[in-house]
Amino acid sequence: MATAGSNVIKNVYNAIRAKRSVLFYDVLEVYKPAMTRNKENMMRKIYEHWKTAKGTEIVKKLEIASDYVKVEMSPPYKPSEWKVLQNDVRLVKDFFHKGAYKFMTVRQAWLLFLVCLEVWLWFFLGETIGKFHLVGYKV
Repeated sequence: MATAGSNVIKNVYNAIRAKRSVLFYDVLEVYKPAMTRNKENMMRKIYEHWKTAKGTEIVKKLEIASDYVKVEMSPPYKPSEWKVLQNDVRLVKDFFHKGAYKFMTVRQAWLLFLVCLEVWLWFFLGETIGKFHLVGYKV
């Protein structure tokens, strides 16, 4: 049940909010022509820079890189891709069960360690980004 005091507070809050929005729209109407001119100038400059940057070498390299990202970062969709993934997992199992790691050079072992460390660190970085907090989940 609402009391008279809470109704007064709600009415005052709504009045302040209404005045604030009216003030915002009044200010917006005053500056709208200037903002429109600035927007047109900015869009014109962006278009000019885009035309000059379009033919540069870095844009071509970024297009190639984006194609690689699309291919490499997509999950396996086809059954044939799943079979390749299963074969790769089987190879890793065989590598450890048959003791093939005993015949690796120090350089190969170091590179394998660095790759595993990178995957592990990217996993934890993704977890940290996903939970939006360093220490734990906000509950």
